[in-house]
Amino acid sequence: MKGSHWFIIFIVAFLVIMFAVEYHLPKKFVWTPTFGHYDDQPFGCAVFDSLLSASLPNGYTLSKKTFYQLEEEDTLHSRGILAVAHDMALTDIDVKSLLKMAERGNKVMLASTMFSRYLKDTLNFESYRFYFSPLALKKYATSLLAKDSLCWVGDSAVYSPRTFYFYPQLCSSYFWGDSLPGKELARKALHVNEYRYEVEVDSVSTESEQDTLRYVPVAMTCPVGKGEVILVSTPLIFTNYGILDGNNSAYIFRLLSQMGEFPVVRTEGYVKETAEMQQSPFRYLLSRQPLRWALYLTMIAILLFMIFTARRRQRVIPVIREPENKSLEFTELIGTLYYQKKDHADLVHKKFIYFAEELRREIQVDIEEVADDERSFRRIAQKTGMDAEEIIDRFDGIRCGFKQTSCPDQFAEALREALEKKNSK
Repeated sequence: MKGSHWFIIFIVAFLVIMFAVEYHLPKKFVWTPTFGHYDDQPFGCAVFDSLLSASLPNGYTLSKKTFYQLEEEDTLHSRGILAVAHDMALTDIDVKSLLKMAERGNKVMLASTMFSRYLKDTLNFESYRFYFSPLALKKYATSLLAKDSLCWVGDSAVYSPRTFYFYPQLCSSYFWGDSLPGKELARKALHVNEYRYEVEVDSVSTESEQDTLRYVPVAMTCPVGKGEVILVSTPLIFTNYGILDGNNSAYIFRLLSQMGEFPVVRTEGYVKETAEMQQSPFRYLLSRQPLRWALYLTMIAILLFMIFTARRRQRVIPVIREPENKSLEFTELIGTLYYQKKDHADLVHKKFIYFAEELRREIQVDIEEVADDERSFRRIAQKTGMDAEEIIDRFDGIRCGFKQTSCPDQFAEALREALEKKNSK
């Protein structure tokens, strides 16, 4: 027991030391966009949600429901609904539900680099898809190159025009089309030679014309019924990194001000990474590296404790088995030996000796004494319940060979003579 106590103390001390080391190690950033509420990495939304919860006066809540569920949830009070994802893969039912909510007076903001075909066809717009590369962002940031500019052009009566600067990897997606369905809120400048990949450029245009700037929208609002649908092509600026990048948080609050005074609900129903993470009951522990390592080490320590403490703590107790009856095997062995030697007389003689010993022990008669003892014969008849004639028949003819000793045949002969004497009297 003393050794077990030292083992437990060692395991606890080891876990404390490892937890302290992991806690003081510099955190490794994960640049994968998750938009998760519990993710405090650069492209999670933990800081974003915390800031909005404290800043929006009319309330900010988080939900897991889809647009269909939100549309069925509340039909009386208007609110702002925010959905941020890398790919807004909306189904036909989702599009119909968000349009119904907008028609009743709700304001729905969709921030994504990719939108579903149902939504594009319904609102009549096109978007340029940009595939985010964390490696490209890190290389661009370390090279100290110029940032891209986003110009705010909406609500001139409320907000004055202003230019915000972001890394190109955060705002490379944009909207385009022959006729956009709504009013622009923000735009970015592109050279014509960049824009021509999505829009055909006149082949007879001059080189100077191709180098001119062209402005494309990155945020716009589309009126639908009593409400509106707000489309944003730069979802990465809604993350922790976008909030903490310089003074760009003002741009985010200008976008969110389009919700008016409605309470805002952010749904994670279309964020696959967050949905997978929420399935684990240890999501909070796994989301933080020191706690994650503490969980792993605890499981390993429990496993080792079970292995080392499962051994026996006392001497081995032998298993006492009941002795086996070997009488049959012994008889077969002795019989085989006598059969091989062909010494049948000796075998009969020994059996007679055993029989005589049994009679001596049970009825106190010595049949090896073949003298004329009428009392012995009478006792045998009384004890066994057999007639003398039956006893003579059983022993008569059983010889022990030519040995000069008592045998069953001699005992039968003596018994016969005794009966004849008795009958002659």
